[in-house]
Amino acid sequence: MFLDEQVQQFIQDKNPWALRDMAERLLEANQRGMWNDVSNEMLDSLKAIVNEAEGEIENLNY
Repeated sequence: MFLDEQVQQFIQDKNPWALRDMAERLLEANQRGMWNDVSNEMLDSLKAIVNEAEGEIENLNY
């Protein structure tokens, strides 16, 4: 999964939009009741990935 630090960094460097979108889709699946056996720690990690990717995207756009 992309929560592996090396994989996450690779995707972040090559395509932060894809990293953000993957994390957002997993969060959406949880919100819609399609992925319920997930820990709060995992959800927090996904939210952090979204925020970090958003920051990277903003830096690329300026």
